[in-house]
Amino acid sequence: MRTFTKFLIFIALGTLIYLSFSTLTPTKDYYGSDKAEDFSLTRALQHVKKVAQEPHSIGTEAHSKVRNYLVQELQKLGLEVHTQKAYNLNAEGIFTAPQNIVAKIPGTNPSSNNDLLVLTHYDSAVHSSYGASDAASGLAVILEGIRTLKAQQKNFKNNIIICFSDAEEIGLNGAEIFVKKHPWAENIGLVINFEARGSGGPSNTIIETNTGNAKLVEAFQNADIPYPLATSLMYSVYKVLPNSTDATVFRENKNIPSFFFAFIDDHYDYHTANDTYERLDRKSLAHQASYFLHMIPYFANTDLKSLTTKEDYVYFNFPIAHFVKYPFSYITPMVFLAWISFIGLIIYGFRKNKLSVRGIGKGFLNFGLALLTLVLVGVFGWKLMLLLNPEYVENLQGFTSNGHAYIAMFVCLSIAIIFFIYRKKFKNPTDRNSYFITPLFLWLLINTGIAIYFKGAAYFIIPVFFALFSLWILFRQKQPNLWLLLLLGIPAIFIFSPLIQFFPIALGLKMLSITTLLCLLLFGLLWPIFANYNKKHFISFMALMACGFFFIKAQTKASFSEENQKPNSLVYLADINKTKAYWCSYDQVLDTYTKRFLTEESLMQNTDNRVFHSKYNSGFTFAQPTEYINIPKAYIEIKSDVDSINKGYTNYRLKILPKRNINRMELLLDRNDTLTKVKANGEAQKQLPAKAYKSFLTYYAVDKDTLNLSFSLKNNKPAKLSIYEASNDLLDNPWVHVPPRNKDMMPKPFVLNDAIITKQEIALP
Repeated sequence: MRTFTKFLIFIALGTLIYLSFSTLTPTKDYYGSDKAEDFSLTRALQHVKKVAQEPHSIGTEAHSKVRNYLVQELQKLGLEVHTQKAYNLNAEGIFTAPQNIVAKIPGTNPSSNNDLLVLTHYDSAVHSSYGASDAASGLAVILEGIRTLKAQQKNFKNNIIICFSDAEEIGLNGAEIFVKKHPWAENIGLVINFEARGSGGPSNTIIETNTGNAKLVEAFQNADIPYPLATSLMYSVYKVLPNSTDATVFRENKNIPSFFFAFIDDHYDYHTANDTYERLDRKSLAHQASYFLHMIPYFANTDLKSLTTKEDYVYFNFPIAHFVKYPFSYITPMVFLAWISFIGLIIYGFRKNKLSVRGIGKGFLNFGLALLTLVLVGVFGWKLMLLLNPEYVENLQGFTSNGHAYIAMFVCLSIAIIFFIYRKKFKNPTDRNSYFITPLFLWLLINTGIAIYFKGAAYFIIPVFFALFSLWILFRQKQPNLWLLLLLGIPAIFIFSPLIQFFPIALGLKMLSITTLLCLLLFGLLWPIFANYNKKHFISFMALMACGFFFIKAQTKASFSEENQKPNSLVYLADINKTKAYWCSYDQVLDTYTKRFLTEESLMQNTDNRVFHSKYNSGFTFAQPTEYINIPKAYIEIKSDVDSINKGYTNYRLKILPKRNINRMELLLDRNDTLTKVKANGEAQKQLPAKAYKSFLTYYAVDKDTLNLSFSLKNNKPAKLSIYEASNDLLDNPWVHVPPRNKDMMPKPFVLNDAIITKQEIALP
């Protein structure tokens, strides 16, 4: 009978793990109604389909079409719409002329600093992304959400401002001109921003604030979100990572707090030509809609000025309880109480002969061996996968299309290793109990560190309290009730199971070591259950078989195909001064397409590795000399004079007029120096760092505009300025004859790709 109970417990454990994932998001049919007063996912998807018909990065014709469509759709909703266009030169030297789309739903009783801003961006990533998830999904949710609220004839106390920002993908430029130049920015009390960093998965909630989060967390809970996915762990992680969204601009410049919602799974589609209407996860869109339909009505009737506080909360979502929160001030007492309880239980255990030094020592050795093995498996296991599949390095996102199979494989391998190491049968309850001490001790150490350095993860202590209670049960019962132990393990299952998958999805498969480590730590908390299984070697064997299955599954999908396209890159670079030209690529591994233009011998031996502005600072890896084509070069006019105030500096004024249609211009300086008094088309920037061979200005061209640039530079040594002009028309331009890619290939994202580039080098007088 007990054997059958163990089988049922194992099934129940698997069911709970499944529920820990499935309860995070609504179903794709959650908003299936077609009634006018209901949000319709079908209607929202029509907006996605329209916006994501073609790539629409800033400066393109498709970009203008999308803008016109959005203006018309807002007008259909009865809103007065205007666009805001201005030059912007951001702190990273990204210069362009974004054009935001802005509208307002007037409130019944608006007050100062109390307007609610609903925000997303309408430009797609440069240059090949269709932008269905990032961020047509946000546009669709807002458009259909506003239509729904108007159909319900709801009134709101606060003004609701809608902003579809421009140039988010290149440098948050649209958000910056709104914050700095739009009069409505002065009255905003809260920003709600919709984003995406993949094409699927649950939508995570991130709070951005310069002060404490307590009032925002309380308000979020009061908004009664049906599927809240929000943890203070994400809040703390986001604060220490160099991440930024449009909402960040509001926080940094106006001290305006925000919520932003983003789904991040299926990360391999991010910024690629596969970010399409067809690949957008309908459940992810429904999850975004659930946030909108509860957040907007709540905050549009809330005093937004009351959301400021110095206090921070620990918070996390949990089934049934829905949402749990408590002040940071509880963190240290809770950890202290856990230590006292742990020490008290150890004393009690020794006094009652429920623990032994020998058993604790064996448990420490077993856990230490498992810990060392799994860290090595996580670190070197993925490196082995890269050796087996060298083409994976072309996925700059760090997550491959078969990434979920690899996560499952490493989870199964971790389980196999853990259960093999712990395969011993326990006839003596004292040894069983003693083995539990090491994982509890490690968890307490982890939570002590969290309490000092990373308070957002402090809710990790809660499953530890339940585990300490499980230890008490082990002391009191020779054959403990497994159902009770499973019940006490539920907090650990629901809190940590999703994190096992989350980290490699969010940070890339190179983080599989965190996955393997979390498997062991979760096993440690569930030890009171697993200790009662005598056939742990059988579980280990079955897990190893499952590992093999997922390895085969991953490897069978490792090859590139029409469903899993290989990202590659090719540009034509013409050096006008030297009248030389090159085919260049950022790829690590050449394929049948790039081998038409490049050879293995052309591995960076014919030109320098210039680094254009890009997410990962990618440089050329291959460069092959080719026929020079006389491409029209920009007209450049230079004037200079010695600075009248600081004689050690020379002032330069440049007029650069492109003679062909370009999408982008890069300016590089050949000396490691600092530019001051920088202005681009009258837009000032106090100073821009200009490291040797690094871009100090990246100009995304709009409306064939002339670039008028001025800056000051120390005149203690000569300087050369390199000007690169790029047009993303390599496959369509009559100057070169480049055939379309094979169907199992796509343009590599995050780099200046599919471009005809000209370079001019000018000695500054």
